Amino acid sequence: MIKKLFLVLVILFAAYSVMAQNLKGIVTNSRQRPLKGISVWKKNTTESTKTDKMGVFVFSHILPEDTLVIGVSKREEAIIPVKDLTEIVVKLEKRHFILLDGKSEYKKEYQRTFRVNTSSNVLTREQIAKLSANSIYDILKGSISGVTVSDGANGQQVSIRGGNSFDLNTEPLFVVDGTQYESSAEVDSYISVNDIERIEVQKDGAAYGMKGANGVIIITTMKR
Repeated sequence: MIKKLFLVLVILFAAYSVMAQNLKGIVTNSRQRPLKGISVWKKNTTESTKTDKMGVFVFSHILPEDTLVIGVSKREEAIIPVKDLTEIVVKLEKRHFILLDGKSEYKKEYQRTFRVNTSSNVLTREQIAKLSANSIYDILKGSISGVTVSDGANGQQVSIRGGNSFDLNTEPLFVVDGTQYESSAEVDSYISVNDIERIEVQKDGAAYGMKGANGVIIITTMKR
């Protein structure tokens, strides 16, 4: 079984040879069929990705002390210490997962967890990483109660339920590290998702005067 899976692994990774790789993997179901769109991230960081249609994911510049997390469901995660791993196959079973590293086969239990709490007005760094987002819109879409993302005439727009707009602009005020922005598009082009440490949504933006009439989204980035 191990040899068969790793033969598939080698063939799939041939297409990734031009990339600077440190850790490559395939996520499959119990029948060894590749799983697309599975979230994978480095624990306690915002570095994340999703498996492609062949179940493949790739992480560059990963360290032996890093821990890989695979989102199995809303309540379960597969936790994999990186150590000396370079190529792996992860087979997701009903109550556990099988880790194949080319030499051995390990059976491990899932870790119980609770994902992003949509009733909270705050998203932490680790919660954001679990979303595998590519934009500020991906982060806010369905992650915080009362915040919606919709398609407008000029692209995607963000709104907070309960905002009291006095004009046609229903977007909240964005505050990034103390600097104010009145457009989500401006914020999305200015910051990288991987640099975000924390997001807080304030439905009552009275402290910011008229600018905060539609609410305020406060973004804190990681200091480098």
